[in-house]
Amino acid sequence: GLRHMAILCTNALVVNLDRRKPILKEQQILIDQGVIVQVGKRIMAGGFRVEERLDCSGKIVMPGLVNTHSHLTEILQRSLRDNVRMEIWRRYRALTEEIANPSAEEIGAAAELACAEMLKSGVTAVVDHFSTRPGLSVPKMKAILGAFDRTGIRGVLAPSLSDQDFLLMIAAKSSKSRPRERRDKAPWQDQVLQVLDHIKSSSTLSGLVLGPSSPFNCSDSLLREVVDMAQQYDLGIHTHLLETRLQRWGAGRLYHGDLAGRLQRLGFFSPRLSAAHGVWLEEREMDLMASSGATVVHNPASNLKLGSGIAPVVELKERGVNVSLGTDGGDTSDSYCIFEQMKLAAFLSRLTRDNSDQWLTAFDVLRMGTINGAQAIPLWRGKIGKIAKGYRADLLILKPQLGLNPLNDVIHQLVFCGGSHSVETVLVDGKIVVRGGRLTRVREETIIRKVEPVSKRMRRLYRAIAKNAPHSAELAIRKLYDKALKGRNGSVLS
Repeated sequence: GLRHMAILCTNALVVNLDRRKPILKEQQILIDQGVIVQVGKRIMAGGFRVEERLDCSGKIVMPGLVNTHSHLTEILQRSLRDNVRMEIWRRYRALTEEIANPSAEEIGAAAELACAEMLKSGVTAVVDHFSTRPGLSVPKMKAILGAFDRTGIRGVLAPSLSDQDFLLMIAAKSSKSRPRERRDKAPWQDQVLQVLDHIKSSSTLSGLVLGPSSPFNCSDSLLREVVDMAQQYDLGIHTHLLETRLQRWGAGRLYHGDLAGRLQRLGFFSPRLSAAHGVWLEEREMDLMASSGATVVHNPASNLKLGSGIAPVVELKERGVNVSLGTDGGDTSDSYCIFEQMKLAAFLSRLTRDNSDQWLTAFDVLRMGTINGAQAIPLWRGKIGKIAKGYRADLLILKPQLGLNPLNDVIHQLVFCGGSHSVETVLVDGKIVVRGGRLTRVREETIIRKVEPVSKRMRRLYRAIAKNAPHSAELAIRKLYDKALKGRNGSVLS
């Protein structure tokens, strides 16, 4: 008898990013139950009830883009600040959020807005490194998962964990006083397990990874707990690593220059790990990332906006480290578009090497935005990121608009001309979530309206905070930066 409702894409120009043949012409793609069943010039669709035919003549079909580091609720504070370094920026962001204290419902609406933006620009999978104040909250974590489900994106929640404050620690180190340990033994494992159970019991594409804020904001015991739990429940680990020069300098002060040794001792480096930024990684740390099979998530727009530096992507690539892409948040990049990150990644690599043979190519960065992104998260490995038999159908169909014409070189133009304005249809897990450039499951206007009250409240609060802010904290951070810039160790770029 006839089987399920299948989708058939016909006459497609397929960008499959295979090293031998990155582009295939006149392809058919048969999708059934969310899986790519066949790809080829002539396929046998017998035995499948083709419910929908998508004529892809004159269109480009490529794998969905993967955003492996973002902060979705930060969209509420989109573009509030500029011309500040990360540490000062983060203080304001946190303070604003703490005083505004958004409800679970408001957080869900914010995440929905970010997911809607991503889907329309071709991002089909996302990691949300999610922190709320005062601490983890199961309703708020569920609100993020709800936003994933409502919009239809493939989401992974990385709840942020921390138990110490890096800035207080290095300030104390500079003034020789001891910082208070913030060991309010929150039963974070219980909360994470509740959310894991919720994911298992609901028919969802979503997943969960553990998200230690950064190795600097976590004590040894917390990192050990994270590593143990990740092994016990087979979960990925996602963190921020060496984003700024102040962190590089602080690592020297706090860990006698041996942050790598500390993390290796704790079993932190493994194929489970994806580490965002990595701007100030040193050679030994890069070697450990390579030998352990960990991923570095490159966030070029954010690193540029906050003046953090250029990540050593070419060096990582030469060592065989998997490098994927992330957008970071709504106030550090300030969009959730991976097409933009691919272009910046390609261009930035050209400032770091004199030899043009070593620059990242359009082909390299398209892989970073697709297959490397899938490789970053254990749950996604071998399931998404390419158009091949047996993979989940996370696909983009692009109808080349003005920005992609004349179409001389598809791969170059997807990156250098930015493909996001040409995204016409988006499939996630074989379901059409964007059709004709419109979201199919949620109404944009409704989401925008839902977010308005809470974002207004945040804007108002931030202005008040910025006006009345005691400048002592900001001055303290600037002083630390002055020290860090003076006390440069050999490997730090000028």
